[in-house]
Amino acid sequence: MPGRAESRFPFTDYPKGWFQVAYSREVDNGGVLPLHYFGTRLVCYRGESGAAQVLDAYCPHLGADIAVGGTVSQDCVVCPFHGWKFDGEGRNVDIPYAKTVNRVARLRSWPTVERAGMIFVWHSSSGTAPEWELPKIPESEDTAFVFHAPETARWKFRSHPQEVFENTVDIAHFVTVHGVSAFGNLDLETGGPAEFRAVAEVSFETPRGPVSGSVESQLFGMGIDVVRHHGLGRSCTVLTVTPIDGEYVDARYTFFVLTEPETGEMTRMGLGFVRDFCKQIEQDIPIWENKVFRDRPQLARGESAITEFRTWAHQSYEQDSSKESTLASQ
Repeated sequence: MPGRAESRFPFTDYPKGWFQVAYSREVDNGGVLPLHYFGTRLVCYRGESGAAQVLDAYCPHLGADIAVGGTVSQDCVVCPFHGWKFDGEGRNVDIPYAKTVNRVARLRSWPTVERAGMIFVWHSSSGTAPEWELPKIPESEDTAFVFHAPETARWKFRSHPQEVFENTVDIAHFVTVHGVSAFGNLDLETGGPAEFRAVAEVSFETPRGPVSGSVESQLFGMGIDVVRHHGLGRSCTVLTVTPIDGEYVDARYTFFVLTEPETGEMTRMGLGFVRDFCKQIEQDIPIWENKVFRDRPQLARGESAITEFRTWAHQSYEQDSSKESTLASQ
């Protein structure tokens, strides 16, 4: 069995970009949620303003975990150990037994945005501000769709976000791993770190026979993939992959499922997409957990999209934190 993920992959454990850390439904007003991502203990809370905030969790005073027993006061979070209060910028704004605050004592504040019922933070190992905006997801505001994020659509496994999203352009594996009968052309559009679009022609198998269509994936950095089907009804699925530590990732599927106009219930076709997506990722996980990354893969004719994807993915790594490749000769 391979060792830690960091020994299998030549790139840094934590790419730069936006990553999901929670669902909006998990943090009520006045609520505190403990998190662990990027090898760091975090606390997410929601104050009177209604905005979700994410800070480092360990108090700079004497090290208490604010995510365990911490409370919310107005738009601040309060340490359970000595009552020190910190605002959304991580600044100490009150010490209940002192006349002045400690201006040096700070918690790191993570840029935080909510989109379509999900909470995202911006990660940068060098502490840079967000370099691009999170996309809006029109389906989340379309009354024809309903938000659907079951607990069964979440997985923790040993891999790296780049390995997961490379499947977007690895068309051949859809036949061998997922049993898809036929794929056609794959069209790519690449740009900045928030601009990668892949559209694959596919034949959908239905009770009425095969239906020609396509699968469109839009990647936004190394944390978000928005997938839409065309030709077999409307659908929208968001796959997020967030590094937990140097070994494990947290992957979630969030579905925006078409509803029946008469009843408001999810359509059979929409629920079928949910089942298929969950089945497919569970087929992929054993491969991701046990493979190594080939710096110079011996590709077959027609697989140049993998090289294009890797070139684009390189933008998500900061120069001063990227690893030297040790697997090139494997």
